[in-house]
This record gives sequence, C-alpha cells and structure tokens, in this order.
Amino acid sequence: MRYFIVVMILGSCIDCCLAQTPPPGKLVNLQLESTVVPTPAAVDVLLPPGYEQFSEPVPLLIWLHGGTSGKDYLENRMRPFIERAWATGDLVPCVVVAPVTGASFYIDWHDGTNQWDTFIAGQMLAHMRQHYRVKQDRAGTAIGGSSFGGQGTLRIAFRHPTMFAAAASIAPGFPPVLNLEDYDIRYFGDDVMSDHGARFGNPMDSSFWRSTHPPCMVIDHPELLRKSGLQLLLEVGDDDANGNFRSVELLHRLLFDAAIEHDYHLHRGAAHVGRSMNWRFPEAFRFISRALNPITETDPDAERHKLKAIETGRHKPRTTNELPLTPVVFEPVD
Repeated sequence: MRYFIVVMILGSCIDCCLAQTPPPGKLVNLQLESTVVPTPAAVDVLLPPGYEQFSEPVPLLIWLHGGTSGKDYLENRMRPFIERAWATGDLVPCVVVAPVTGASFYIDWHDGTNQWDTFIAGQMLAHMRQHYRVKQDRAGTAIGGSSFGGQGTLRIAFRHPTMFAAAASIAPGFPPVLNLEDYDIRYFGDDVMSDHGARFGNPMDSSFWRSTHPPCMVIDHPELLRKSGLQLLLEVGDDDANGNFRSVELLHRLLFDAAIEHDYHLHRGAAHVGRSMNWRFPEAFRFISRALNPITETDPDAERHKLKAIETGRHKPRTTNELPLTPVVFEPVD
C-alpha cells in the first residue's frame, strides 16, 4: 500500500510539473531593409531560454505563417507550441525566425514587385546567420509552416532542397491539380485573388505557375529532389475543411512514384485547425529535431533483418513507379 501511495504522489508531482508554464523565450521584432520586397520587412524572432548563455551556435528554424497576414503570428499563434516543445525536448534549442509576408504565396512574383523566395532564402537567412548565434550550414537549418505556410515551405524547400536539413509541411494549401486549366481560382478566396495577376501573371502565365506549384515541381525536378538529401514531412488531417488532404495525398503519391524519400502522415479525424495541433505540432518538431541531430550509428537489428531479406531474395532496392495504377472504381460515399 505504501508503494502505491508513493507512486501516486510522484505521479501527481510529475503532472503538476508538466502543467506548469514552460520557460519563456525572448521575442524580437525586426524591421529589415530589403531591395527585393516592400521595405522595411517585418521579421519576428523567438530566442530559446538561455540563449545569451549559449557558448555554441544553435540551429535556425524558419517558420512560415499560415493565413494571409502573418502579423503577430509567431507571438500569438506559434509561441506557446514552440516554448512547450523546447521544455519537453520535442524541439531542440534553436532560433526561430518568422517573416511577415501577407498573402505572398512565398514566391518571387511574376511582376517582379515582391520577391519573397529571394528574401527568405537570401537576405533574411543571411541576416540571421550574420547577427545571431546560429549554425551557418545546411545541417543546422530547417524550414516549416502550416496551411499557407505549409505550401510556402514546399515551394522554398523544393526550389532550394540543399539549403535545408529538413522541411515540415503541415496541412499545406494548394489546388490538387497538375494543369493550370484545371485550377479553380476560387480555391484561395476573393480577398487573396484580387491581385493574383501580380503574382502569377494576368492572364496567368502557365509556365510560371507550373514552376511554383509543388506537385509540378516534383514532376519537373525529381532527380534534384531525390538526390538532395532533404528530409521532408508531409502531414494533414482527413477532416480538413479546406480539403487539403486531397492536395497532400496527390503530392505524396507523386513523391512515392518518383522514389523521393519523405514522411507522410494522414491524421484521422483531424481538422485544419483546432485541438489536433496539440499533437501535430510536437510531432513536426520531433521530426525537425531528428533531422537537426541525426543518429549516425547503424541499427544492428535493422541491418541483420535487411541482410536476411537480401539473402532470401525478398529485398528489392527502392525505385520509381513501383505500384501499378489501381483499375478499380469505387462507389461514391454517401
């Protein structure tokens, strides 16, 4: 009985500790002068607890906001998740930088007025490496984001796959099509589409659109992505009200057929926003942390199993187009 009481008391203490507010990071609001986007460009930075005492540089995580504004997104939306992940160890200590881009689509616009890809992967990244104690190489740099930021993560990571150790795309929003003719411009809503011509051309430039559309980027540059070593996470909820599960499933199938390594998670019952983010963000942070601190030693059990599979003829190296198209038409779901 005494053992049971001790266990119960210890369990209660642990629960209390976990429920406590995690140590806060330090938020910094920057205004960066830029030659490629409207200046000054707002950039928010979150420093991990104890950053001033760190003797070694820490990784840099670029986090792209969802929605079409981005103002205060890091502070009001992501900060609690990030600080909790630091406290639990789900996210390694790192500097998080979040550009405020509005409805930028995270691309260099067709009309040349806004070059957000160039700003984020060029000027902003260079500023962070120069002025903050962060790692200077690909192995110490990751990118991620959700919704609008999820599609931005894909666009920037696919264009610069050797720049990042990892890219985590959460519920990315992009039309699940492969041709501009099938693109329903209403997908993003009138408020976003009002100046769509500046981004993609007016009328829309088919070649330009294709060069920025994540599924087409995979189709057009499979070898670049396959050989890049980029660690990629795709995830979405199957109850996403925007239907982003269709987009992510399409991209997953293309990546699989192209033999491009990636993690894919379809969360059962998860919506586009809401309580599911309480476990989905930590999962994404753990993925990023594994990429930033990779396990280098071999796994003896896995190696023995693989050797046995090779000896028995069961093992076949990964290649493209491994699964035939399923010639089955299912009945519509009521």
